[in-house]
Amino acid sequence: MSKHAIALAAAVLLALGGCAQPPTLAQLQAAGKIPPVSGDLARIYVFRNFPHGHAAEQPVASIAPGSVFERDVTPGRHIVTTDPEHPEYAEIASLSMRPGSTVYLAVDDNWVNNDTQGSETPIFSIAPIDPFIARLQAGRLPLQSAASEGQQAP
Repeated sequence: MSKHAIALAAAVLLALGGCAQPPTLAQLQAAGKIPPVSGDLARIYVFRNFPHGHAAEQPVASIAPGSVFERDVTPGRHIVTTDPEHPEYAEIASLSMRPGSTVYLAVDDNWVNNDTQGSETPIFSIAPIDPFIARLQAGRLPLQSAASEGQQAP
């Protein structure tokens, strides 16, 4: 086998190895790897479609661009913010969760606040999305685990 053929074969193997993607939310749900929300809890899915910019932050986790995460929470009122470190730039979603309910929140890059010193503060929007539309959008994204977030579930 020539040196060129070996190099080409190695490049193809490396390329194929890099193609492995984590399973999407829809794949995990279809495989039964995400159990239904328990009747004494509520579930929040937060997803971010756009694979660019900075990661938006919530009180319990940081969401990577182009991913989705879930949190099971106690029923009741919950506030999810896009930037707890810069409340002047944060947007919030106020949720009233019933037992067994599920809410989908979409986080999008909105705009960047540029100051006169040349620093930029990204601004993110957050909003509840119709569950049918959200399942289509969030379902195609990989589920971000609590371990990959460096956070523990509440």
